[in-house]
Amino acid sequence: MKNKRSVLVGFVLVAALTAAPANAADFGSGTAQQRAAGVELGKEAFLYGYPLIEYNLIREADLRLNAPLNVLANAHKLATPTAQGVVAPNTDTLYSLAQLDLGNGPVVLKVPKMDGRYWTFEFVEPYTNVVGYVGRRINGSAGGTWALEWSGAKAKKALPKGVKRFKSSARRLWVIGRTLVQGGTDTAKAKKLMAQYRLGSLADLIKGKALPTPRKLSPGRAKTVKPTGLEFLDALSAAMAVDPPPARDAATLARLATVGVGAGLRPSTAGLPAPVLEGLAAGVDAAAASLPIDSKLPVLNEAKANGGWYNPSPKVGAFGTDYVLRARVALLGIGINTVIESTYPTALTDSAGEMFSGANSYRMVFKRGKLPPVAGFWSLTMYDSDGYLVANPAKVYAIGPSHPGMITRKDGSVVIAIQRTKPTEKEVNWLPSPLAGFRLNMRLYIPSKSILSGAWKPPAVKKLG
Repeated sequence: MKNKRSVLVGFVLVAALTAAPANAADFGSGTAQQRAAGVELGKEAFLYGYPLIEYNLIREADLRLNAPLNVLANAHKLATPTAQGVVAPNTDTLYSLAQLDLGNGPVVLKVPKMDGRYWTFEFVEPYTNVVGYVGRRINGSAGGTWALEWSGAKAKKALPKGVKRFKSSARRLWVIGRTLVQGGTDTAKAKKLMAQYRLGSLADLIKGKALPTPRKLSPGRAKTVKPTGLEFLDALSAAMAVDPPPARDAATLARLATVGVGAGLRPSTAGLPAPVLEGLAAGVDAAAASLPIDSKLPVLNEAKANGGWYNPSPKVGAFGTDYVLRARVALLGIGINTVIESTYPTALTDSAGEMFSGANSYRMVFKRGKLPPVAGFWSLTMYDSDGYLVANPAKVYAIGPSHPGMITRKDGSVVIAIQRTKPTEKEVNWLPSPLAGFRLNMRLYIPSKSILSGAWKPPAVKKLG
């Protein structure tokens, strides 16, 4: 008997395939109308499919550069300004990454006792929603062994004693592990624990075979070619055939099927008029060109209206049918945690709404008792306007309790001086800024209810003079 998800997906695909147009009149009576119809559907297809395409490009790069399928790779160093592979790298945790396919049976993840250290493994499905977590928030510090099992599998495997079951709605997963480093001298301890992580097949575990030890994570990212125009739509259709869309996407899939976009379809073989095909390609490329601006402008506007701070939507990582938000997040921070695990307030302007500039000096003050109420950890990181760490002689890229030397004043407050040169004041923390513009990112891991409700807010960043 088919499981519920396969029945729903089958219904979606049937509905999509039967929605294909019969003739050119479905798109309008003239060339201009047909091209315009193609443009709009091309834009819709791009926004819907961009996260899936990005996911697959990352998967391709990871498998080529880091580790084979179902094998973990661990970072050996914290990020520095030379790390240009990803935007907004954190300097708080060492990463572990893996690409999984659960189609041939469950994959086992083993974690040692973590001695109170923050740790987490996030599981992201191909449409960039978070399937779930194992980690300190849910599982504490005792460690354990989990069998990662695809809910679409024909039969459930019996699990050995002590192995817990983790069900995934997706067959293919991107695993993102984070292990907190509490200062530079703690890196060796963190790496020793991470070296005990194991990822491998349940079948091997049952047979008593040793699970693979983690590989070394590459600091860079392999180059990939991003498809454009009709090639993007062909790639999207092929990707949907491998990873069927969820049933909730049925209405969108039916519209896209009318122009030959969907599992088992191709625009070039859908009998479309030439103006529609031309419009589709133009729509895809227009949406790709406008996505960066469309993603950043609302963030900036919200920051200006909120004392300089932008707070991510509570829907990140659990997007539902908000395809626009999903595409924007895929551009700015693909693989982002859901807010219950971590949230990331971002300061783009000072308290007066002016963009940050390295020509100015700023102060951010946490009053006594007003430090971020988190159960994991928090930090404030400096990035340039492009989202990369800022090189500086002091080699200080972030401030927080896990960064050694954070100064707390006698009155219990924490003052952060944000400027190019070292401040002459005593009892302040210096976060060096670049010559030009910049932004500030807070990381609030395992945030309290007061953070999630908005009752606690980051303090304003005020310009001096």
